[in-house]
Amino acid sequence: MKKLILLALILSGCNVLSPLKKSRIVSVNHLLQAGKYAEAKGVVEEMANDETLAEWAKTWYSRGYLCQAAYKEGQRKNDKNLLELYPDQLYVAYESYAKAASLDTKGKLDKKLAADNVWLANELVKLGEKHYGNRNYADALKAFEHAILLMQGPGLSTRPEKSLVYNTALAAYESKDWDKAIRYLDHLQEINYSVNVAYLLFNAYLGKGDVAGAEKVLEESIGKYEDHENLALLLADLQESRNDKESALKTLDRAIGRSPSNHKYHLTKGLIYQKADDYENAIPAYEEAIRLAPDELMIYVNIATCYYNIGVEIEESARSIRNISEVKKEKEKSAAAFESAVYWLNKAYEKDPEDETILLKLYDLYKLLRVRDKINGLEDKINGH
Repeated sequence: MKKLILLALILSGCNVLSPLKKSRIVSVNHLLQAGKYAEAKGVVEEMANDETLAEWAKTWYSRGYLCQAAYKEGQRKNDKNLLELYPDQLYVAYESYAKAASLDTKGKLDKKLAADNVWLANELVKLGEKHYGNRNYADALKAFEHAILLMQGPGLSTRPEKSLVYNTALAAYESKDWDKAIRYLDHLQEINYSVNVAYLLFNAYLGKGDVAGAEKVLEESIGKYEDHENLALLLADLQESRNDKESALKTLDRAIGRSPSNHKYHLTKGLIYQKADDYENAIPAYEEAIRLAPDELMIYVNIATCYYNIGVEIEESARSIRNISEVKKEKEKSAAAFESAVYWLNKAYEKDPEDETILLKLYDLYKLLRVRDKINGLEDKINGH
């Protein structure tokens, strides 16, 4: 007998609750149709705070739909009160729909939620773009990420557009959220999205302090993209900056093998050798760069600098020599080196007699060599600039 009474109470409870649920939903719908969004919010929040009704999927669906309806009407009327019926209204809609989906074990709301989440994802993308345009990068990242989660979630399960993933990566990058930036950029890198992704990914790894990761990105990217010139130069610069000259030179040699007519690779080799005071190797590299790009004046200046430094080194070494004839030979060598320096500067000067940088370099060199007539002539020209 007691079991029957208990069963009767349970059934009675269910019959009492069902009309209550329905009446609340009907009330919300009527209020929305009448445009009474604030009143509808009051009813929905009562439902959300009710211990029993809070376990009902439609309670949370109604809350999400209220946010959506008010937001749409706010856009139509340009009404801030409707757009901000809830603080962070789109996120309240997101959380409400997510909770509705988790409570809807039988999937009765699947179709509605799928359609509403498409709208919500699109609005979050627009919000992200607005924040990004205003340089609120952390807020942009939040909006873009929520849009991606919606697209990948139950009911939609669609792959986000590449442009959305890229924008999300940019927002993470600008926010200096290096881990997230790397995660999104890695995805784009796998599909060879663009060479710019490689640069961003490289910088993101550097921002995180992972130099090895940055180097690996460049090494892999050089083979991925046709526009690899700057990637190779960047890799060589990175390797040289951590005192790995041999790796930098190998990187440039591989680049020359792919693009032998690119003067920048030869020029960079020359710079690396020159920085290491290896002038004997720097000069041939520069000469090849000039052969490929004869109008690049600073290459002439670099060669002249190399010869000048060779002359200085010879003179310094000669100071320790006691044999007069040997000293004379060294002096002849240093003089020849200085003459070569002047020769290369003169070639640059001939190509552009008005270039102020060349004039100053030539002037300084003539002063060091004490060539008085040349000094006087250049002084007049420099003062006339």
